[in-house]
Amino acid sequence: MSHKRSAIAVLAGLVACGLAVPISGNAAPVTGTAPPDPAVTLFTGDKVVLGGEHGVTVLAGKGREGTRFSYYSDERGDVHVIPEDARPLLRANKLDQRLFNVTQLIKNGYDDKTRADIPLIVSGGVGLAKERDLPSLNASVVRVDKAAGLRTFAVADKIWLDGPVRASLDKSIPQIGAPEAWNSGHTGKGTTVAVLDTGIDAAHADLSDAVVGAQDFTGSASGTDDRDGHGTHVASIITGEHAKYRGVAPDAKLLNGKVLNDFGSGQESWIIAGMEWASAKQDADVINMSLGSSLPSDGTDPMSQAVNRLTAETGSLFVIAAGNTGGMPPSPGAADAALTVGAVDHSDALADFSSRGPRWADNAIKPDITAPGVDIAAAKATHGRIGTPVDPTHVRLSGTSMAAPHVAGAAAILAGLQPSWQANEIKSALMGSAKPNPSLTVFEQGAGRLDVAKAVRQPLRTSPASVNAGVALWPHNDDEPIRKALKYHNSGSAPVAVDISASIRDPRGNPAPAGMFTFSSSTVTVPAGGEAEVVVTIDTRVNGPDGLYSGVVEAGGVRTPIAVNREVESYDVTVNFIDHNGNLTPRSEIRFVEMDIRKAFIPDNPTGSLVARLPKGRYFVDSGIDEPGPRITLRMEPEFVVSGNTTLDIDARRGKPIGFTVDKPNAKAGTAFFEFTRKTSWPGGTGAGFLWPNFDGVYVVPSQTSAAPGQFTYTTQTRMAEPDGNGGFTTSPYMYHLNHAVDGRVPDSLIVRVRDNQLARVRSEHGTTAEGSLGTRDNIVTRPLPYTLDELYTPDFPWYNKFSQQGSDGSPQSSTSTDIRRSYKLGPVVTERWNFGVFGPAFVPEPNTVNTSAARAGDVMLFNFGLYADHDPRRTGSSNDTGSTTLYRNGVQIGTEPWSGYGLHTVPTGDAEFRLHIEARNQLEVSNKVVVDWTFRSGTTPSQEALPLIAVRFAPHVDARQRVSRLVPTVIPVHMDHNSGGQVRSLTVQVSHDEGVTWKAAPVANFNGKWFTVVSHPSAANSVSLRASAKDAEGNSVDQTIHRAFLLK
Repeated sequence: MSHKRSAIAVLAGLVACGLAVPISGNAAPVTGTAPPDPAVTLFTGDKVVLGGEHGVTVLAGKGREGTRFSYYSDERGDVHVIPEDARPLLRANKLDQRLFNVTQLIKNGYDDKTRADIPLIVSGGVGLAKERDLPSLNASVVRVDKAAGLRTFAVADKIWLDGPVRASLDKSIPQIGAPEAWNSGHTGKGTTVAVLDTGIDAAHADLSDAVVGAQDFTGSASGTDDRDGHGTHVASIITGEHAKYRGVAPDAKLLNGKVLNDFGSGQESWIIAGMEWASAKQDADVINMSLGSSLPSDGTDPMSQAVNRLTAETGSLFVIAAGNTGGMPPSPGAADAALTVGAVDHSDALADFSSRGPRWADNAIKPDITAPGVDIAAAKATHGRIGTPVDPTHVRLSGTSMAAPHVAGAAAILAGLQPSWQANEIKSALMGSAKPNPSLTVFEQGAGRLDVAKAVRQPLRTSPASVNAGVALWPHNDDEPIRKALKYHNSGSAPVAVDISASIRDPRGNPAPAGMFTFSSSTVTVPAGGEAEVVVTIDTRVNGPDGLYSGVVEAGGVRTPIAVNREVESYDVTVNFIDHNGNLTPRSEIRFVEMDIRKAFIPDNPTGSLVARLPKGRYFVDSGIDEPGPRITLRMEPEFVVSGNTTLDIDARRGKPIGFTVDKPNAKAGTAFFEFTRKTSWPGGTGAGFLWPNFDGVYVVPSQTSAAPGQFTYTTQTRMAEPDGNGGFTTSPYMYHLNHAVDGRVPDSLIVRVRDNQLARVRSEHGTTAEGSLGTRDNIVTRPLPYTLDELYTPDFPWYNKFSQQGSDGSPQSSTSTDIRRSYKLGPVVTERWNFGVFGPAFVPEPNTVNTSAARAGDVMLFNFGLYADHDPRRTGSSNDTGSTTLYRNGVQIGTEPWSGYGLHTVPTGDAEFRLHIEARNQLEVSNKVVVDWTFRSGTTPSQEALPLIAVRFAPHVDARQRVSRLVPTVIPVHMDHNSGGQVRSLTVQVSHDEGVTWKAAPVANFNGKWFTVVSHPSAANSVSLRASAKDAEGNSVDQTIHRAFLLK
């Protein structure tokens, strides 16, 4: 796993992704070299930042100012942010939903710090520069520069994200019966197995002369060599030659397709290209893929489609790891044609990490089979980085990645035994001969644990290899029996007579009721070299509990997994989408979120009227119609109860306009944020929200249902100012901050009237750190600095505010934000100062949270903070600086990053002394160089814990250009930020009036817990630099130097 990708994965886990999204506005984002929040630019060019007022901030791309965005939080808690112009293409299934899953994009390394482009797989794209063709999908690989965005995405037939893929034998070989197969002369001789992985160390003694072809699809500098270790380990399980750690098929030959890079990760297009090479060009008998994506799949994703198509066209068998999440299998193991492999331990117990079914969306049986995958000893690549050493050339690893090559080796043995067999025949023979664990269901183990000895000697196999009988709709008194044909094939030289029986469990784990599963014959004789058919009849009218029934059909030791869904009590919900002219419209969508079982239903809507089949229950309904104009009408129902067949009309004619009216007649909304949040049985809940430049064209239908108090909230929020007549707010002397929330339902009245005397009043001053600069407040008002603003706030609401400074050409210079939200009270005018120094590092955790600006999780340390916060102790900030961040452990350098305030490092286990050294430089007039050394102790943590870093924050009363009078001593209040909440016990301060050439001590005092220092100034001095050293009660310390901290006049 790469350090950069790991950094964002950790960040995504540390940042809380709220449901709501604040307004974007048209202002360009301030981007420094160390932004405090992870950000990702969508392929449309729109930038999304995890952080800010509601957990996510969106900034429209260049040329897309005014674009409207919507968002929702799915049942996994992932936040999806969708531009308005992408919605019709999503509805038409022309865009991959993953392109807008911001949580997963950042987690998987598509963030802006990690890469400047978005890789896509495009089918039918016109005029797009292609990087690679993928014939199995009739598609091509395209890379879109984030800064430009893809302006022509509407011309493509389908656009997928080129998603991330990761690498998911002394006891295990006898466990599966391989020695018995060898003794019968079956060793895989004459067969070829392709290993699509991190490469293979072809020089390893266990793999001498095994590799007969190789190709790199990753562009790695190491070529096809394995610098990770995963691929070599997998390859030697298949065909390793070693006295103790012998592979399953020791005489099989290998094709080395390097589709994962030297850190064990890759992209879907690399994997698909490797699949095409191995099957269509190299004619591999078996293709092992010990890899997978991160999310469950229904088997229709690009990699799964490629598996199915290439299997049908070439006859190659794809053996694919089921995944290591413990949840539903991801791509490509979800493919119908794949032989998907789960993992068991040495006693055939299912490994806790092994992904299990049913398959997402359709309840199909996956995995198909299991094999040993716990503590597997096999070859170690010379340059490998992973695994627990067994000896100098072997390591132990666990995972379905280790289980899959056991099956691939067994498949090679069968391919050598039966050269004419195609993929489905080998798959059927291996599944039909598997050994079951009686305590596991077919959704956990498929047919059972691999038994290659039995597969070699057993003449019968079935087609299909498993039976997915679909859904019998509720109620069941009128169900039509489901009939499925099973064909038994006999590869032997003598007829075989077998008894037919079934072992089926109901949803509660009890035997299925008698009569539900019956057969056309209780016995069958399969002629030598021939076949015989048995029809399985599934009669779901037979009384029993509703839900999934699963088990196996058995015929003389041949096992065929079977499953049927006896639908739970469910009903038809007819949904009609009616535009404001009274016509049905397909420009609409709806989402039903079942609040008790954590499942969402998003039915297709090709005509404007649909029937959704929903289980009985309580649902949050999120629906909308978009029309030209633009005009959008939303209907949200907090608690839509499904207890019978019903009709739900989403009628735009019933929509009412929303927004605010205020006393100032010229005030105009500069942002429009409105959201609907619903608590559920799982943490985080669900919801939907919208962010538009204003409320024009927005209509909401008052809800017809309501939720209990505190369970549903409808919120509208805006910031309003006086427009300048040119589409901006460059002259406004005021700004409104308005918030209105309604509990329980969407109300009938949606225009909120607010009087100035109902609002808290703030007089805000905005300083400058560079002549000629512009300052932007909350992405709305942008004016030449310095300036003063009259602000009016909805009182007693926790506001999050932001300021950014740009050059006269709009180039970013610095940004400051309130990390502790502030509420304002009715009463006298309050004065606030923004962008007044001294500027420096800050740690400002939200109350009752772990500050993740500097944190340790286990043995991973993450640093992600800016070094340009202004004087206010509630705020943090960053500048457009250059610099570096270096971490030392017990005096030895661990690693360095070419950014100030950012780094992610894996450190040795145990307690040690660390030093974090950061330097930052910028072109501003103050704090143009900041150098900080933190020294602290830290040990391995059981969970995420804040690191004990200290920031010394100076707050002299400077003017709007960061100056104080040189004629009188300057009293400087000093505030201490402690990242983990400790208490600072000592402080020393030094001052320089020659920009750091010479230093002298300044007096320091502590009055009732408040620190101060006093500085006198030489008459010829123009600036003041400050150096501070502080230490807490545990001995953690900081040495902090800020050059040109403030100026003199």
